[in-house]
Amino acid sequence: MSEQNTYFQQEILNKPLQKHGLLEELNLPPKAIRFIRNNRRNLIVGLLCCVLAIVGWSSLSYYLARQNDRAAALLSEAIGQGAPEQRKVLLQKVLDEYGRTGAAMWAKIEMGHMAFDAQQYDEAIKVYLGVRDDLAKSSPVYPLVQLNLAQAYENKNGLPEALAAYQRLAEIKGFTGEANLAMARIYALQKDLPKAKEVYGKVVVEEGVSPVVKEMAQAKLDRL
Repeated sequence: MSEQNTYFQQEILNKPLQKHGLLEELNLPPKAIRFIRNNRRNLIVGLLCCVLAIVGWSSLSYYLARQNDRAAALLSEAIGQGAPEQRKVLLQKVLDEYGRTGAAMWAKIEMGHMAFDAQQYDEAIKVYLGVRDDLAKSSPVYPLVQLNLAQAYENKNGLPEALAAYQRLAEIKGFTGEANLAMARIYALQKDLPKAKEVYGKVVVEEGVSPVVKEMAQAKLDRL
């Protein structure tokens, strides 16, 4: 019996020790354990890169949010200025310091409105074109800028350019009636009464046009 015990003790001493650690405690498959241990360094580097990327993205998001908040505050201050010169200075500051924010776009539009109100239509057109060309046609701001552009052309007495701008606006859902109403008005100014009547009539029967716009078109049509 003592010889048998001595045999088992010798077997235990001679048997190589097996690694047993956290991976084994997690009951991972042996292949997975070997892969992790063989590629430990690469896995650690990859994990660190992921952590750094997450931290960097969070920092960038915080920075951008702060920039947007500051830009919005400065834009609000600029619009609240009664003196046009001071307002223009602050609007330009928004563009210079926060050019990549949404507030910068609205600052440009406001500068276009200021030029329009001052009857500086060439400057207003330049600003509106610059803003419009940076916008996607799906942007809700696009038709508003297009309308401002058309009105600037019309006030400048650039009627062909205004017609083209209103035509482009008429292609946008929700603005067809107002754009056609403006186009008919320009045709009447150009003494092209048949075309004016045609477009006014189109507004009257157009589906999706508000009743108010239809009434205006009908009243204009009755007077021609």
